[in-house]
Amino acid sequence: MTQRRIDIVSSQEPPTCPRCRQEGLLLARVPYGWTNAGGAAVEGRNEVVLCAACDTNAPHAAPLIAWFHVRGTVEPDYSEEFLRLLAGWAEQVSVPPLDRQRLETEIEQWRRGRTVARRT
Repeated sequence: MTQRRIDIVSSQEPPTCPRCRQEGLLLARVPYGWTNAGGAAVEGRNEVVLCAACDTNAPHAAPLIAWFHVRGTVEPDYSEEFLRLLAGWAEQVSVPPLDRQRLETEIEQWRRGRTVARRT
């Protein structure tokens, strides 16, 4: 099985959770892809935020959230523990598949000059 490369984004400012708009704990870039109508692979990366409010009940996220609440930041003494918890979360992180119908609807509305209400 091929491992996916998930990049952790480091910043001075904490990420904002796109679901609840609260301060997140961690921002990662996750690969995604699909095959288009012509049979070609379409690949990209999407940003995913680990959020204490939204992800607290997710079994793969809860240990990493607890780690952030206890430790706060990644220090060399605890880096192995952090990497283990991060890997557990990253293995379960996914980007929802493309909703082609919704995409086509948004494109058509854009062409007609209408704005599309975003769902979170």
